[in-house]
Amino acid sequence: MSHLPVHILLIAQDPDDYQLLNQNLTKIPGGQFELEWVSSYASGLEQTSNNQHDIYFIAENISENVENSSAGLQLLKESRYKGCDRPIFFLIDADQELLKIEKIKAIETAGATDYFQKIQIDAEILAHSIRYALKEQEINEALRLSQERYALALSAGEVGVWDWNLKSDELYVAPNLKAMLGYGKNELNPNWQQWQQLVHPHDRDRVNAVLHNHLAGLTSQYEVEYRRLHKDGTWRWFLSRGNTLRDANGQPSRMAGSETDITERKQLEAYLRQSLEKEKEINQLKSQFLTMVSHEFRTPLATILSSADLLEFYVEQSQTENALNHVDRLQNAAEYMTQMLNDVLIMEDAKTGNLNFNPVLIDLYNFCDYFVKNLEVSLNRAKAIVPEKQHHISFICRNSDNLDNLEISGLFDKTLMKQLLNHLLLNAVRYSPNGGEVILEIDATDDEEIILKVTDRGIGIAKEEQTNIFEMFYRGNNIENIPGSGLGLAIVKTCVYLHGGEMSVQSALDKGSTFTVRLPWHKSVESYQGYNYNLTDVEIMNTNLDITKIDHD
Repeated sequence: MSHLPVHILLIAQDPDDYQLLNQNLTKIPGGQFELEWVSSYASGLEQTSNNQHDIYFIAENISENVENSSAGLQLLKESRYKGCDRPIFFLIDADQELLKIEKIKAIETAGATDYFQKIQIDAEILAHSIRYALKEQEINEALRLSQERYALALSAGEVGVWDWNLKSDELYVAPNLKAMLGYGKNELNPNWQQWQQLVHPHDRDRVNAVLHNHLAGLTSQYEVEYRRLHKDGTWRWFLSRGNTLRDANGQPSRMAGSETDITERKQLEAYLRQSLEKEKEINQLKSQFLTMVSHEFRTPLATILSSADLLEFYVEQSQTENALNHVDRLQNAAEYMTQMLNDVLIMEDAKTGNLNFNPVLIDLYNFCDYFVKNLEVSLNRAKAIVPEKQHHISFICRNSDNLDNLEISGLFDKTLMKQLLNHLLLNAVRYSPNGGEVILEIDATDDEEIILKVTDRGIGIAKEEQTNIFEMFYRGNNIENIPGSGLGLAIVKTCVYLHGGEMSVQSALDKGSTFTVRLPWHKSVESYQGYNYNLTDVEIMNTNLDITKIDHD
């Protein structure tokens, strides 16, 4: 944590809320917390308004002069209105299984730093959220101090000044302003046009427009923020202010002003904006994850519960065949839930840069052939994944070396290749009609790369959605009630990226899709020399990445 101990205040009526929060805080490694608790609306408002603690937790139901269902939300709003600038976490009752989007928006609009369902709180989630909130608080404080230093510099006259004679076009630039740009006292003696050439090209038109309006008498003061070129080749941000003297005819004759370096403030503002955008993204992903889990777990859970009841009945009636059928259903439902949880864990590892890439020498033909045969066996009994569908997966391999010997020896990560094949083939099966054929094709005719294609004749993907399908939790508008987590193609994209490959899709509605993966063909460990990649760059999976072109060098 950024400072210890961290002073926390819980505002809640239920003593169980205090026990829950205290137990999880004590489990955070290295954490030092001082947790206090008040149970009334008035006490909570008084302390939040005075910013007496580092962090606040407000429970949803606090009844005092406000309806029970909205008391916590009202306290959150009023605390922000009265000036509370500390992180505030909102606790939602545990019995609310699925949050509505409207409620999440209301919580965020009221000013919550983050929110938790009580039933989902654990030490790891708390540690991450508290650490992030304190870091954001630190950035805000640094920005405030920077703004104070800026105001102090102005009041003390610690700024660079200039004086422009509009009649002769002579320009005086003070030595301290030259120094701010890296020049000596006898360097940089420009006229006004030369001085303006140091303005960033993207800012030049805007600066000239502000100057023109001021000289035309449309504004009482010249004021603009822009970037100016430093002697070392970097761009520095400046706040420029000036006033104009006019002759007897009202024409501008002389203009003088000041320049203040605001680069530090601009950098802090940019960093703060990025941090806030990242927080919004995390909250959005969390909402999507909760919605996905609540929706996708219902079907297999219902299968497990109903099959368990029927299994007990068939065992009592000694109906072995029926009992075995329901054992199969239980196993399929459990496997489906396990696969979804594994998908979430893979994306979390990728997001944090912890997804390992361990290429080993394998025969890709035998690897894919074995995988396809096992997948077909699983699909024939996997009712929970693909209800009542029969599919045939055709495997085609082309190798220019020897048509009788289809061995394709190369360095690939076996775990990632399994994930890649699994999600591409399962998607092809899911979104294909009954009895549809799925084709896996390997083209090894190029000595430099391996091309894998998965083709189906299913429902297809709308053209306008093809740029979004690799995003986490994204699902097409035409999937109707077909089950799925929305993580499969995001995982495939990550596996392709870590191999240094490229990926593309061709699809048409009601005609099917073809996903093409191009992977570099490394045939020995030595061929990896010079192949550099930064594992943390996998954060690119959360952006609108054009996956069809990736340069690892």
